[in-house]
This record gives sequence, structure tokens and C-alpha cells, in this order.
Amino acid sequence: MTETEDVLRQRIADLEAQLAATPFIPALPTEHDGEPITWRDWEEAPIILCAWAGDLNACQACDHPGPSLLAFGLAGPGKPRIRFNAHRCPGCQEMRAYQRVYDKYRVGTELKEIAYSAPRTIARPESGR
Repeated sequence: MTETEDVLRQRIADLEAQLAATPFIPALPTEHDGEPITWRDWEEAPIILCAWAGDLNACQACDHPGPSLLAFGLAGPGKPRIRFNAHRCPGCQEMRAYQRVYDKYRVGTELKEIAYSAPRTIARPESGR
């Protein structure tokens, strides 16, 4: 190799290292069905302990042990209320945002997925889960 090729290869390696060191945080939706959403900051989600369900804190895409990150979105007429939530893996940055859909008595709620951002890492090998 020539000296120029060596310099270029080193420059590429330096840029790849910078890119790997810069975390990518997926953007949350700013509106849904014409309704603007104001998101709170990301915070650690509560750790869920359940002997029957297994490990609910680990990421299914990269096997990060958790906890995941959680953000709440406020929207609505009048005083904004929490109507959206998002979950993100701190390891691979896989992110899902949901709209909370309440029943008519606001007792029960369903989560309707409104946004998805794929993991930024290579998928983990199957571990039998």
C-alpha cells in the first residue's frame, strides 16, 4: 500500500470510531392524527420482577439486561394529559411509541403503536427464549 492509502484507511477507521461513539437516539413523533405531542425527558423505566413471566426488563432485540428507558407524551385540549408513552433500549436504541387508548370510563387502557425505530445493532443470536 502507498502512504496515501494508509492515511485514507486510518481516516476511515477514525471516522468509524467516531460514529460508533456517537449515540443515536431516535426521534419521537411530534404529532399524531394532527394533535401535537410534548414529550417529557427519557427516564429509567421501573424494574419489573415476575417469577412466572421471566425477565421482562431485557431487550428482545439485543439482550441488554435493562432497565429500558421510558418517556411520556402530553397532548389534548385544555390542560395536556399523558396520552402517549415510548420505550427505548439503551443498548441498541430500538424504540416504540404508543398512544394510550382508554375505554369510555377511563378505567382500562390499550396501547396502540404509533411509531417504531429499529435496533442500531446486529440482532442477538437466538438464546432459546
